[in-house]
Formats: sequence, C-alpha cells, structure tokens
Amino acid sequence: MVLRWVVNAGLLAIPIGGTVGALMGIDAHRHATGQAPLFSGGGGSGSGSGSDSSGSVPPGGSGSTTHNGVANTMYCPKTPYGITPETKGQSFTLNPNPWGVTGDTVGALCMNVTTFDNGTYATKNTAPEFSVTWQYDPSLSTQPVHAYSNVMIDDGLPISLEKIQHMNVDFHWTYGVGNTPAEATNEAELTAASVNTNVAIDMFMSHEEKVKDSSDYTHEVMVWFGKFGPATYVLGQDGGVVATKELNGTIFNLYSGRNGNNQWVLTWLTSDSSNDPEAKGKTTETFTGDLLPLITDLYSMTGEAYPSKSDYMGIFQFGTEAFHSSTNVTFWAPKFSVDLQ
Repeated sequence: MVLRWVVNAGLLAIPIGGTVGALMGIDAHRHATGQAPLFSGGGGSGSGSGSDSSGSVPPGGSGSTTHNGVANTMYCPKTPYGITPETKGQSFTLNPNPWGVTGDTVGALCMNVTTFDNGTYATKNTAPEFSVTWQYDPSLSTQPVHAYSNVMIDDGLPISLEKIQHMNVDFHWTYGVGNTPAEATNEAELTAASVNTNVAIDMFMSHEEKVKDSSDYTHEVMVWFGKFGPATYVLGQDGGVVATKELNGTIFNLYSGRNGNNQWVLTWLTSDSSNDPEAKGKTTETFTGDLLPLITDLYSMTGEAYPSKSDYMGIFQFGTEAFHSSTNVTFWAPKFSVDLQ
C-alpha cells in the first residue's frame, strides 16, 4: 500500500485489526480523565493474521493492517488530519476532522479507512470506504459541533458554477450505536442513546476563484440526508422552508441562515413533505442522481443570501457532523462516488 502520509503529532498510537475494532484512543482519553473505560479486552493487533497479512505503523502514530491487497487503517487524531490514498481515478482526501475539539472536550473520535493496494475502486469516481466511531459529551461552549469527518474531492476544484453540467452522486451510509458499522440505521436506538449528529454533503462557494480558508467563502451550501437529535439544528429553520425541490423521488426543503463567520448557509434537508416547519427531516441512506438542480435553483432567488452562476465552488465534501452522544456510535459509508461534469 502506498499512501501519501500527512504527519501529525496529535495522532494517537493505535494498532488495529481488519475492522474498526476497539477504540483504544477513546479508552485512553477516558482513563486519563478518570472516567470508567468504555471497552475491556484487547483491541486488534497491528501484526495482522495469515501469511499474506502485514502490519505497519505509519508516520504520525496510527496503525494499519493489510490482507490480500486490502488495507485497513485507523486514525484517531486530536486535530484535523488529511489522508490521500493513491488511486488510478479521482483523488480524494479523507479527514477525521475534529475541528471543534478543545482542551476541555470530553470524548474522542476514530476514522477507519479501507484502501486497495492497486489503487482501483468500483469506478474512477468512487472514494475509499470509511467509517467513523465517536463519542463526545455536550459542548459547554456556543459551538456544539465537535467534528465533521468527511471525504473531499481533490481534483477539478475550484470550478466556475456555470461550467458544471451535472453533479452526479451515488452513496450508501448507515449510523448505528456501538463500535462497528450497522447494516441499517435504527433511529429508535440513536434516539435512546441521545445521539445528535447529521449526514451531509458540504459545499463552499465564493465570488473569488481562489480562497484560502473555508471561513473566507461567502456561501456554504449543505445537503442533509440524515438529522438526529434536538441539538442538530438547521441554520434558518426558525424562518421556515424557503423552497422545495424533488429529485428522483426525494423531497428536499431549503433553509437559509448565517453562521458565526457571517457566511450565508443554505441547507437542503431531505423530508417527507414540503411542510416541515420543525425541520425534522427524513433519513435517506441511499441516493443516486444529479444534485445540480439544488444549486441552479438558487440562481433565480434574489438577495445576497444566494450564490450566482458566476461564482466558484472550491470545496465539495461528504460526511457526518458529530455533535454529542451518550455512547459510542458509528457512521459507515461503504459507497460514495461523485462525478462533476
């Protein structure tokens, strides 16, 4: 396996087996803060198993095992950390991205990434499979989000919005209580565990082609496919639904508001109907289709809240925002592909 490693001294040293395994990073944090351990028993071993398996510890202190050309690597950083696997198709960067974690944060997060040694995936636009297991107590600050773990497009950005003819996506995800991926999302279990999180595509746009930081973009356009817990608030939801769009049988409702960086945040939320005053949303684990109409519809709306077709898209990501949870939960994305044409 060849990976372009980004060295980060904040990584926890964790050897793993071939699955998500026991999150010893969270255990270590809880032990250091005097809390009861979340797990008992050993985690995976970095040595792997079988004659065709191998183990390694990449720079930064993570752990990786390889079996039959398939590598599973776990990352438990305390700060944002980019992972860009070698690929013969479109380049992606995966990031656990615990950007909202502070010195008094209680909890932790680990991302597991599955890569192929030959750099070949289902399609040239398919990202590596990944999962994220996390647990955070509620934040005491005004910033409730601890992390946005995601996969990001590397190629072809920034791009003028008027040059995009299609924004084809194809994905499948699940959310479950525990340390391993769930076959399906059980909303009742997530509610019982006080899980507050979402699943979303996140795009940043600006009048300028080159923008240094995400906080410098003028517009953030999100598409939420899952919304769990009362703390997972859609900016602008108190103002009600601004617009509604149906794509491939899925209803999307638009909400508009400003964030702490004074950026306009436009959020399309999947829903059962156009009448969703409380922005409850509808869990949508799979979607295949062209999302571009969610962008082009904004061009006809007046006011500075909306981007124009002459603007540029500089960032396109897919992942989950971790607010808080009473126990460990796992987000799993076994399939995600995006093709900007």
